[in-house]
Amino acid sequence: MKSRIVAAAVLGGLVALTASAAPALAAAPRTFTTTVSGTCDTTAGEWVVDWAITNNSDTNALTILTSSTPSDHALTSVPAPTAGATAHAIQRIPGDSTGAHLQYIAVWTDFPGGSYQSTTDFTAPSVCTQA
Repeated sequence: MKSRIVAAAVLGGLVALTASAAPALAAAPRTFTTTVSGTCDTTAGEWVVDWAITNNSDTNALTILTSSTPSDHALTSVPAPTAGATAHAIQRIPGDSTGAHLQYIAVWTDFPGGSYQSTTDFTAPSVCTQA
């Protein structure tokens, strides 16, 4: 009988410990934010597209590029900003392009990890011409 009471007390302590740890894991947001801006480089007649990629988590993640357009000026990779940081991917596209598209997946490196998909578009406000 005494061993059952001790076992129940130990099991009850483990359940309480597990229950108290769950809110801490859920508190960290598992998202990325991607913003985009474009500047007309009149010297080259190209749009310079700045993709600002922010890791909103308190954990590092890997980034995997899944799509970038226009295809003839596509990015070949995207940076993996550390926890809470922002990194930039710069893309140059022709001045007569209507815009660009970026899609990537972020995969967190801790357990239980998880992933997040981001899709963002840049729409050129006009034609960027060479001066």
